[in-house]
Amino acid sequence: MSDAMTETLPPGSVTPLCSGPPELSYPGLSPQLLARVKQLWSARGLDFDPCWRAGIRSLPGFHPVPRFDSSTNSAAVDLVFLFDQAMLWIRAMHAATATGHAHGVAGLTPDQWHGLAGITARLTEQLSALRLLALTGLPMPAMQIARAISEDVDMALVLLIRPKLAQRFALCRSAEDTNDFWRRHIAGGRAFKAIAEKLYGVGIDHSADTDYAKWRRSVLTTLSTAVHSNILSAADTGHSPNKALLNDDSIYFATYRVHELCAYAQLVTPDLTDWQRRTGELAPDSFAPLAAPLSAILINQIQSLSSPVSPRIRSAQAPRH
Repeated sequence: MSDAMTETLPPGSVTPLCSGPPELSYPGLSPQLLARVKQLWSARGLDFDPCWRAGIRSLPGFHPVPRFDSSTNSAAVDLVFLFDQAMLWIRAMHAATATGHAHGVAGLTPDQWHGLAGITARLTEQLSALRLLALTGLPMPAMQIARAISEDVDMALVLLIRPKLAQRFALCRSAEDTNDFWRRHIAGGRAFKAIAEKLYGVGIDHSADTDYAKWRRSVLTTLSTAVHSNILSAADTGHSPNKALLNDDSIYFATYRVHELCAYAQLVTPDLTDWQRRTGELAPDSFAPLAAPLSAILINQIQSLSSPVSPRIRSAQAPRH
């Protein structure tokens, strides 16, 4: 996060009680954003507070947003709040896809259900880890995880688009098989190319020469420096030699990509909401019933991501869709 956001909790600080309202974990949160989110949930018959406690407060290593100078604007805190909404949707999608696979729900092939359940489980772990790292001021590992999250978002979309590819993924039986699959079909922008071709068919141009594709390549190149940077230089300075992305940028990019997954999944799979509702009915005591209504809420919130926190990203902000 920004310098103000990486401060440790002051001595005597108390982590909000599990039964406390969510806003206690986001000191400085914009009242307008909180009210808007709760209104969106209420309009769909959902109670935000208990869902947040079950889906976010219960995360391993949960950490509230540290307090910062009250004169600073709320953008950094608002971003974490929106990130947590995205994580709730991923958890709901995992429950829905796992249920779809277990019950053989029509709409996707068994291999697609299986693959999506695995990818959303991994995304849940990655987002949880990124959250903890960002809130405790560890930018390099946060950058590494943000890069992996972006690849898994592409993977999830490819599984929706190409059932035969989902079948090949399901046939992987070893680490070598999985690495070979990833190298052939996902790494190096291969998955994004397939996604861009599909999106072009529904009126969204993400071809290689568009502003969006250039922005995406730029961010992913910077994220990759956290994986391939000079370790000794990083140890000397306490940070990556390339400081183009820090914690707030990793949080922003991960949040943006999950929102894209939510929106694009519905474009490439028109019946998505219908099968989400069916899986919710089959597993009423899980997160699955949240998948369909949360999809609409997340798409409604995309406009709130129009202004990244970091001035570095703001100068090369993702083009509007």
